[in-house]
Amino acid sequence: MRRQIINLAGAMALATVSLSSPAFAQAVVKPGSPVSFVTQQPVNEWLAGIFVGQAVQSSTGETVGDINDLVFNRQGHISTVVIGVGGFLGVGEKNVAVPFSALTFNVGSNSERVIVIAVSKEALAAAPDFKATEKTSFQKFTTKAAQKIEDMRKGDPAKK
Repeated sequence: MRRQIINLAGAMALATVSLSSPAFAQAVVKPGSPVSFVTQQPVNEWLAGIFVGQAVQSSTGETVGDINDLVFNRQGHISTVVIGVGGFLGVGEKNVAVPFSALTFNVGSNSERVIVIAVSKEALAAAPDFKATEKTSFQKFTTKAAQKIEDMRKGDPAKK
């Protein structure tokens, strides 16, 4: 469920951002200027909702984790990919961040997208945890909900 919410949030926030589009080089649209609309997803570009949650494989074909998040720089380029490693169904999983350039993208035998990193599962498991400096809307909501539940358990009527 958490992954679906993250996928949906990522898709909503990033649906118009492409991974290799010349649009990154375009000037900022001035207020009041007409905006051109994109009517179809360009070929060879991915929706964030599909990219997030995608399995990542080692060079040997072993699944080493899945993409949990993307970090964009101010120019709109993906600079970092956050990969969830270890754990089972998200429990006990940790986030490891790698430069976007560390990934390669291949096409599998059934024409599926295959994301590869030249790092072993053991090396990713031993890598340092990634610490985000901001929270997503989902994280803010769950933190607030957890606090409300804790307040109710303590019987604090002022915080109900």
